[in-house]
Amino acid sequence: MDGATVYKRFTKSIKDNGGGPRSYQRAVSTETEELFDCNVEQLYKGTGGKQGDRTTLPQAAQEAYMVNESIAANELERQQGSIGGETEKEVDGKIIESVRQTSKQTRKWLPW
Repeated sequence: MDGATVYKRFTKSIKDNGGGPRSYQRAVSTETEELFDCNVEQLYKGTGGKQGDRTTLPQAAQEAYMVNESIAANELERQQGSIGGETEKEVDGKIIESVRQTSKQTRKWLPW
């Protein structure tokens, strides 16, 4: 199991729940804010990582993403078919809120 495999499952769970094209980026932004108290650009810049390449982040950050995205995918898979919403915007909002709640819980287990 690697980060790319976990991320692919995470994005598939978003798609399977009806998430729109922007929901993937919003989900990653949301989890980054909740896990690390910064935005994606700040995380890469602050750690010396190469934007868009998670393998250049510190191991702890890579592991945090993997753990969170695995748990978030499980939660989204559990909710599949029940997220609902009248518009893509409503569906995306519910998906992002689910990712936010998962990320907040994951953050409690991290050492920072």
